[in-house]
Amino acid sequence: MDKWIAVDWGTSFFRAYLIENEEVICVVKTNDGMKFVQNNHFEETLIKLIEPWLHQNYSIEILASGMVGSKQGWMEAPYQKTPCNLNNIEFISPNVRDKRFSFKIFSGISQINEPDVMRGEETQIAGFLYDNPNFSGSICLPGSHSKWVKIENGNIINFKTFMTGELFEIISKNSILIHSVTSNKILKNELNKGVNEILKNPEIFGNALFQLRADDLINSRGSEIYKSKLSGYLLGLEFLGSLEFWKKKDVVLIGNADLIELYEYILHNKVNSIKNFLSKDMVLKGLKNFKNKLL
Repeated sequence: MDKWIAVDWGTSFFRAYLIENEEVICVVKTNDGMKFVQNNHFEETLIKLIEPWLHQNYSIEILASGMVGSKQGWMEAPYQKTPCNLNNIEFISPNVRDKRFSFKIFSGISQINEPDVMRGEETQIAGFLYDNPNFSGSICLPGSHSKWVKIENGNIINFKTFMTGELFEIISKNSILIHSVTSNKILKNELNKGVNEILKNPEIFGNALFQLRADDLINSRGSEIYKSKLSGYLLGLEFLGSLEFWKKKDVVLIGNADLIELYEYILHNKVNSIKNFLSKDMVLKGLKNFKNKLL
């Protein structure tokens, strides 16, 4: 019997998968992220969440990735430097008092020239490469900190991170636009208009933001329009900065369904090919990939 536990432990969430003979037989998903663990009680928190999976008669192996390996996490897992091959990813093993399990945390990836880091995304990338070991092209992982990654024959060559999602949160909740972007809806055509405006004239970005508020005051065309345009302006800056990764390239999108849909809509006809994968699926497959490399 081959039984082990895969853990994706981020800043604000915790996900664990009990795996037996390559099949997920039980899942735990909670909001017990790194920032909510009190007084560095990481081991205690982990045990509380997965206690039913632990047995006195044997020790089960737990493989983890994400912010659990950051400076603010359980124990810092040193970054591996680009270019790198995820088949040779390193890990650390914090000392645990409970003898019912062992715990390994996989490293993140760093870039010295044009400084950048990722922690957790490398596992998603490894999940895609598990079935596509010879892939050459770009992988985009949209989110609060969207990442564009150049892959050659399964190796991470370089990458760029854009604070697109975080900037949207800051601007929409802490600027004069707070009253104009209250909608929960995104209009794809307005989003695309915003992207193209910035791609053509990025110097208007600051003025374009103010025009959203002015148009709302004068014309009141609906907050879904202004939210969509704001998203488009920020994505336009991201796509302009990541041009080398997507223009006439083969692109893989890994993320949640909503973001993938928006990125695919914008990139349609701008790339050679585009494929989509859910991040939760790629994390699990990536940890399985890492486990196979440890055998």
